[in-house]
Amino acid sequence: MNHIDFLSSDHYNEFKRLAQRLTDPGSTGREYFAALYVIAGNTHVRERLLPYMDLEAGKIRTSTIIDDNTFDKREFVLTKLVIHLYNSKEWVLPTELIALPEEDYKLAMQAITLCRNEQFDGVTIPND
Repeated sequence: MNHIDFLSSDHYNEFKRLAQRLTDPGSTGREYFAALYVIAGNTHVRERLLPYMDLEAGKIRTSTIIDDNTFDKREFVLTKLVIHLYNSKEWVLPTELIALPEEDYKLAMQAITLCRNEQFDGVTIPND
């Protein structure tokens, strides 16, 4: 049994706001929701990736994200993770994930868990 743990109420609200834009949520795979979880949890990554997203269709155009942008190290790792979770077109090394700051590490680990095909029994939204 797994919980979906959000980092903060702001993270949860941003995730919900973005997910509610989907025209047909039932046709969207867990890979998109795992990527969306990371995007909603990091403001810098979200600002960079939103122009590549079709929020209504649940699609991310990943082919030029890396080439079109300049990232700091942690944003780069999280962006590669988003792409990997969504369509496996990038690789993220365990050493890159381990080196993330604590909050980003938690974000990454929860997103990986979300991408697995498992049943979730609860949602945790911290009171800020």
